[in-house]
Amino acid sequence: MKEIESTLPNNTLWSFKNKPTDKKKNVIIIGGGVVGITAAYKLALKGHSVALLEPRSEPGKECSSCAAGGMQRSNPVVDKATWLSVTKSFFPFTKLPYEFFHIDWLSTVTDPFFLRWSLKFAKTSLFPCSEQKNLQREMLEFTDYAVSDMVALMEKKRDPMAKRAGYNPNGSLSLSYGPPPKVVEKDNAGRANPIDGKTYEPNSLLVGNDICLTEPSILHQKVQPQSAKFEYKSCAASAERFTEELADRCAKDEKLDVTFFYNTCVQGVSTCSENNRVTKLQTNRGTIDTDHAEVVLAAGAWNPHIGALMDLYIPVYPLKGYAMSLSAKQVLSSTALKASDLPSRIVCDKYLFTTRLGDDEIRITSIGEFSGWSTQPTPKVDKEFKKEAIRQFPQLEAYIKEANVRCGHRPYVSDGVLLLGRVPFYANLLVSCGPGSNGWKLAMGSGEIVERLVSGKTEDDISKALGFDAHTFSPAGRVKQAPFFSKLCLARWGVKDIDEKEDAVMKESS
Repeated sequence: MKEIESTLPNNTLWSFKNKPTDKKKNVIIIGGGVVGITAAYKLALKGHSVALLEPRSEPGKECSSCAAGGMQRSNPVVDKATWLSVTKSFFPFTKLPYEFFHIDWLSTVTDPFFLRWSLKFAKTSLFPCSEQKNLQREMLEFTDYAVSDMVALMEKKRDPMAKRAGYNPNGSLSLSYGPPPKVVEKDNAGRANPIDGKTYEPNSLLVGNDICLTEPSILHQKVQPQSAKFEYKSCAASAERFTEELADRCAKDEKLDVTFFYNTCVQGVSTCSENNRVTKLQTNRGTIDTDHAEVVLAAGAWNPHIGALMDLYIPVYPLKGYAMSLSAKQVLSSTALKASDLPSRIVCDKYLFTTRLGDDEIRITSIGEFSGWSTQPTPKVDKEFKKEAIRQFPQLEAYIKEANVRCGHRPYVSDGVLLLGRVPFYANLLVSCGPGSNGWKLAMGSGEIVERLVSGKTEDDISKALGFDAHTFSPAGRVKQAPFFSKLCLARWGVKDIDEKEDAVMKESS
């Protein structure tokens, strides 16, 4: 077992100026990615006081900085096909055109948390409950709502967000080198009829020359795709730049009461079983009293670490995503390539996802591996990632080889359903965590639900007002109390539990 320094500073890092009222609450948000920052923004717009804790020096610099940026009204689901495609990629004898999944066996099979998570993932995938299709349908309804909220902000007149975030409404092109994919028909409302609760994106099938006419950058591929699904209403934006812009607004707008604490890591949590509340957060910079505040866990794949400090099992494991960014302006200024030689929209296949973000950034991403909470690129996966990027865009080979590859944790919920709502074991604790690759585009919708819950609305109220079943995402029955298991995981992760529970303090004082 590895141990870290257990003595944390006892000085008070932060105290809210005002006591909470029925209309104005005090809220602590743990996590400064797109989900945490968006929740802070939504809360502050309604007059709540917010303090946000982020271990990095800037907002949106981990998962959000590596997100592809797609905003399709679609819903990746956990099913048998998902489980098989993930699992077979783990084994060295499986031949794939590109190793888009990789597992670090040593860091995963020795982690009790991964073992428990993977069992639930397998069970949900292979033996889904009778309500699974209903959950996926409600998830799709929420995705449609959340993307609409995001797009409304991007397309708001005289709002600079679209330019700042590199908003691109040019659609998505999914390439197929085998048989053509299914074409989804539109319903009477103009939305696509969902196949197995997976999409609301209207699309058309492109074959032959129509593919290259739509996206000329494909012409450079040595092997041309046989067909392509064109989701012509799909859009994209940079999660990182979106997060930075919202954080900047929170910091500069005097009407928004948000205080940021960067370089601040939660390393201990005190709770009180008598009133079922989180009472204190202990950080590397001091303590924060939360007895009269709401606490929102928005730390993505790191939520299990913080939950374990409260003896909670949160069923989220990091799926390490790989990303690189190229400058279109640099490419055009130093080569004979034309603007039409560069991707102008989302271009993807089963293994790689490329987006054009604004006039300059070309972001190439892929899902990479299970390797614990490491954010360092694995050389083997890095090499395969660049090799596949060059296959799709050989005209950019020199720039892809020199590109800096970054990794970020995509929070993979074991049942594939958004984890959003109040944690039943603590009256002032909420969690907001996106399911794998679907998280960033749900940030506005997730922030709206967090704000309504903090303001006293129930899940029934939210369901009635917004048109989807908010109970679907509830942590109830999914987040578990697991005192022994939590301590076992903390020991495995090298985090020493700070045993300063409020109960002990009360016993000593009595």
